[in-house]
Amino acid sequence: MTRFMKNKILGIVVLVAVIATVFASAGASVFTIAADSYSTWEEYASANNLTKYTYNDVVDAIEKVMQEAVSTYEGGDTEGALELVKVAKNQYWGASGMKIEMQKQLPSASKKTAESDFSELNSIIKKSGSTDDFTTAADVLVADLRLSANTLDGVEVEIEISEETDTAATTLFNKQYYSTWEEYSTAAGLTSSWTWNDVADAMSEVFRHAKALMAEGDTEGAYNSVNDGYYGYYETTGFERNAMGYISGARKSEVELQFSACKAAANDNDNDDFVKQVDILRTMIRTDANKLDGVDEEGNATGDSRSAAVATFIACFTIILREGFEAILVVGAIIAYLIKTTQASEVERKRQVRPVYTGAVIGIILSFVSAWALNMFKLANSASQEVIEGVTALIAVAVLFYVSNWMVSKSESEAWDAYIKSKVGNAAKKGSMFALAFTAFLAVYREGAEVILFYQPLMTDENIGMVWAGFGVGCVVLVFVYLAIRYLSVRLPLKPFFMATSILMAIMAIAFLGSGIKELIEGDVIAMHSPDWVAWIPSHPVLEILGIYPCVETVVPQIILTIITIVTFVFWIRKNNRLKAEIEAEKEKGASEGIEAGMEGTE
Repeated sequence: MTRFMKNKILGIVVLVAVIATVFASAGASVFTIAADSYSTWEEYASANNLTKYTYNDVVDAIEKVMQEAVSTYEGGDTEGALELVKVAKNQYWGASGMKIEMQKQLPSASKKTAESDFSELNSIIKKSGSTDDFTTAADVLVADLRLSANTLDGVEVEIEISEETDTAATTLFNKQYYSTWEEYSTAAGLTSSWTWNDVADAMSEVFRHAKALMAEGDTEGAYNSVNDGYYGYYETTGFERNAMGYISGARKSEVELQFSACKAAANDNDNDDFVKQVDILRTMIRTDANKLDGVDEEGNATGDSRSAAVATFIACFTIILREGFEAILVVGAIIAYLIKTTQASEVERKRQVRPVYTGAVIGIILSFVSAWALNMFKLANSASQEVIEGVTALIAVAVLFYVSNWMVSKSESEAWDAYIKSKVGNAAKKGSMFALAFTAFLAVYREGAEVILFYQPLMTDENIGMVWAGFGVGCVVLVFVYLAIRYLSVRLPLKPFFMATSILMAIMAIAFLGSGIKELIEGDVIAMHSPDWVAWIPSHPVLEILGIYPCVETVVPQIILTIITIVTFVFWIRKNNRLKAEIEAEKEKGASEGIEAGMEGTE
């Protein structure tokens, strides 16, 4: 054997030895993972006979992997811990399909939060962070994934009831019952400086009083006490406004519906359910008070507190943006529609849109008048206010539905031309102009009065400058929203523009229907029911805008209106297609007759 061959064989042996060492090392790592928690979701599911599984099953498995990762990290094996985090992310969260379903069904923030949690674990390992930090990050990951799994699985999570403790408010309420914050704050000497937890303390005593009355069989008294908590404390202190601004509008609605759940239990004379619902409400109020005050359950600062000025700015900005957005959508779409369809000079276009602007301005003026009247007659922050808002919303539903159908009926250019040229066109146009102007009025009026009532108590606050700043910035944003709708939508071809505008109106009608009925529920006109088949509907900002809430009284009418809307849309689309076919047939017939006449003339 030549020297060259010997060296070649030796080189191959060394290469094989190196490769074998690498694979042995990798195999040992995989074996460690597989032995303790299985290296893939498929192996785990097979070992546990999970032929059909929930996403909570996936989180259970991820939790076991993370427990092993914590133990591995505590033992000083950072590479092993890093490998386990990768297994949890790729082989469980990703391979099980949970990651994809979160992306499809949940807000994008849910998936981003999970990815951020995994990144935080990797960062702690690479920076050689403490075991406590790694353990906390692992717990946060599992908790966030559990929340998403509950939503995906449709699991109603029982809220952890906070302990009912005695406070300074307890001593005062033992002597006398205070139905309003004004009465209580005066008695407690909290007229100049107080926290949201002070309000929560007083409300807890109102709720305790309600439960005592319910236990004695006084269902009406218990019902009225819950209303005291809502109208006498939650609304009048600004709790509702700040929760909407600083936390979210969806959270505000969630709390409002919980008040309704308490009253529904009182109406049903179900003491056990009443106690349960009231305790849930009390816990929600305390949780929100802690967030607004920037403290944890023990009263320690969380680092998330913001100055009163900043909190006021955020609340005012969010209120005007949220309430004005729906009105701007409607008014902007109507203006764009009129400009798009007016086949005339600029002067004529201005004349066409003037009634809509007038309707919007009248809506603003009447918003101030209504707010003044509600305060004058002591109806602000009362059931009467909720009823007025609910009725206004339901009237808007009827008008929006009419306008939506009118627009879709003209979605084909042939249908629009025929409409314009018809003898009754002018009369119909006058009628439609009134409907459009009235729609703009209702959209603005519905939101305007509520905004003014929200702002009114804040105008006496020491941070009045931040009130105007939040209002001003919100209005600037709304102007840009309006300009975007006004100028970008008119660039669309006629048919897509008509269809998009009519669909928008239909969606707004469905949203107004839900929110209008919710206002009537809060105004004690309609009782609320939330069985399991609707109770799963989560609290979310998008659903809040669409007026979708977990109660039968809002969901069922919205489903019915959606079906009616789809049926009418199909009807008008088919009718437009028939009209288009007839007009094209007439054109072809006219063209052929013209050709024949020309041929006869040449003969």
